[in-house]
Amino acid sequence: MKCRSVLIVGLLCCLGLSVLPAVSHAQGLYGEYYGTTQLSDLRVSRIDPQVFFDWKEGSPDPKIPVNYFSVCWTGSVVAEVSGTYTFFVTADDGVRLWMDGVLEVNAWKGQSPTEYSVEIDLTAGESLPVRLEYFESTGDAVIKFEWKGPDIAREPVPAACLVPGDSIGDRVRYWHSNPNNGHFYRVIGSYTWHKAREEAIKLGGYLVVINDAQENQWISEMFRPVASDAWTGANDIEEEGTWVWDHTGENFFNGDYEDGETVAGFYSNWSSGEPNNANDDEDAGTITMSQGSWNDLNVIRERFAIVESDVPQINYDGPVPLATRVALDNPYTVSVTVLNPTGVVQYQWLKDGAPVSGANSAVLTIPHVIFDDAGLYSCQISDESSANIMTKEAELIVVEALPVATTTGLIALGSLLSLAAICSRRKK
Repeated sequence: MKCRSVLIVGLLCCLGLSVLPAVSHAQGLYGEYYGTTQLSDLRVSRIDPQVFFDWKEGSPDPKIPVNYFSVCWTGSVVAEVSGTYTFFVTADDGVRLWMDGVLEVNAWKGQSPTEYSVEIDLTAGESLPVRLEYFESTGDAVIKFEWKGPDIAREPVPAACLVPGDSIGDRVRYWHSNPNNGHFYRVIGSYTWHKAREEAIKLGGYLVVINDAQENQWISEMFRPVASDAWTGANDIEEEGTWVWDHTGENFFNGDYEDGETVAGFYSNWSSGEPNNANDDEDAGTITMSQGSWNDLNVIRERFAIVESDVPQINYDGPVPLATRVALDNPYTVSVTVLNPTGVVQYQWLKDGAPVSGANSAVLTIPHVIFDDAGLYSCQISDESSANIMTKEAELIVVEALPVATTTGLIALGSLLSLAAICSRRKK
């Protein structure tokens, strides 16, 4: 077979035809592994050829704890044969499965290995979007994604039929783009309603305005792993029973659960018996993540909050280090890392609010610091999405010299620690 291949290639070359190497495409689902059960603290990203794991009491990766972690897999299923397929997920502990944007399995709870199934009609060659979320509490960790279909016995969904998706990222630290309206959202907290409003403005956004059922569903599904409920911009602080959105000031609902009604052209999704203004002091709205329904609460209660921005945002890590002391004439380096930007990224470092000449990369280095270099450094970041953000400030403190630990000093410290230990034992 090898000789035949060489002969064919040779003939093609003689005919003046180019021979292109086969293009290798990654196959599987894109997995993001988190150090909490809330899909936050992103630690590992990788493409898993199949989701068929039994980690027992172990861990998926050295960077992931053996207990209290979570994973989100995204991508698409592409069947080779049209027909009705049965998909199975088996999980210990919690699991959620979306197929083509529909939540088919919702079992976000502690449980021993439990199987769930759903039937889906697939067309050969067409992609069906898939999102699989999982969390492990304690004990054994099991998550399996299988199927059976036309002339296919039950098996793990093969890598050849899986196409990796895009990163979702940390549900707590990052902005998330809603494909339905192009707006960006993130969760903050826990805060009182007024504090949440203040923090939202600092981030360049506002407490969320929910305009329709589609947006309401997207928010509840995206942030369900993080919080049971969260503040929105809905409130009747100015006038009891006149509910408005804080950002726009628009009145969307009037009254209470008994005789209230949604203003024409607006949307509301109050829970049964809400808003009820319990104890005459509930003036701000929350969204309950499990169902997407709304409730009114006292503004002094502390909750997570959903922040919305109608302008593009950039997710980044840094600056690193956030604060440091550097001795005179020594080097100083501070950096930021941009995550999943759109196109080319541009950087401009600033010191105490003024641009630093020539500092136009992700890393700022001062080879030999002087006292005048001390100050607060931030970075203005933009990309081709028209997003333009300013990072937090990193503090540089310049000192004459850093303290040096002498041998005599270390011996004295050791003696003091030994004496402290002896005294502690005597007290016992």
